[in-house]
Amino acid sequence: MNFKSVLFFLIVPFFCWSQSGFESILLAVESDSKKLFQGYMSPLMKGAIYSSNGGWFNSAKVHKKLGVDLSLRLNASFVPSADQVFSISNLEYITSEANDLPNIIGSSRQEELIVTIPPDGILPEMKTTIKSPKGIKSKLPLGAVPAPVLQLAIGIPFDTEVILRYSPEYHRKGIDMSFKGLGIKHNLLQYFGPIDKFPINISALASFSKMKIDYDIQSFSSIKGSGQVAQFSLNNYNLLLIASLDVLVVNFYAGFGFSGGDSSFKMLGQYDLEYQTESNIPITRSLNDPIDMNFNVSGYQTTIGAKFKFLIFSAYADFTFQDYNTLSAGISINFR
Repeated sequence: MNFKSVLFFLIVPFFCWSQSGFESILLAVESDSKKLFQGYMSPLMKGAIYSSNGGWFNSAKVHKKLGVDLSLRLNASFVPSADQVFSISNLEYITSEANDLPNIIGSSRQEELIVTIPPDGILPEMKTTIKSPKGIKSKLPLGAVPAPVLQLAIGIPFDTEVILRYSPEYHRKGIDMSFKGLGIKHNLLQYFGPIDKFPINISALASFSKMKIDYDIQSFSSIKGSGQVAQFSLNNYNLLLIASLDVLVVNFYAGFGFSGGDSSFKMLGQYDLEYQTESNIPITRSLNDPIDMNFNVSGYQTTIGAKFKFLIFSAYADFTFQDYNTLSAGISINFR
């Protein structure tokens, strides 16, 4: 199985919401619709920042000049249980027997929502009933937000290492995806004389990455219209101090620093929304480019992990303590 296939099977679950009527939220009045989208999407948008931002290092040791490390890693960020539901008590024109709803990283529970569109002087009051979209936690690895990472590290002069993250552009089943990242790791112990001869290493790491996904929802949308596309993008960064004890068979490593990022979610295109008046007269209301949301996270993180070496191969795992704790595991091939 190639890396594109890995990406496909990890990305597709995020769009299962569409097949459970996610876009039907647009039938609500605009203020309620935006609150529902915000509550439903928030943990995914934040979790994707944390998971795609993990796994930049498995040692503080810097490769020698032209040394190479090629690794494949899977990161999984865990959404706290309190963030897997959201309250709907602040909705103005939606009524339901439920007090809260599962969001996209929550359970598959669905609730009936009665939507009212108040009269505006031109159109009369309209009502319709929709089902809330399901959560997809059961379809995710470990019930967490996943991110596969393919990474290449190359040693360059000045005791420095360049780290590249790249995903071949992906175009399949309505999904267009790209993922790129750049990191710099620099050995700090070189400035402290003979101490750099010991198996202890301390380095500074700075990184930045960017992901973009476009998804065509027109083919299965329950709402008539044209050009219906969902767009997801994120940017993230790390500023870390890392240390490791590098011995023959097993290395122990840790990192501490500041990380963060931002993500956005848009629904573009035309959506023709259908309602019934009290006299059962059908009315259509059209929306264009209805959703544009942005999310930001930042904070301190602490990582601890271990790497096991087998000749030129290595296997490693680490855990990062942050707002959405992240588990990472991977394998790599090392030269020099």
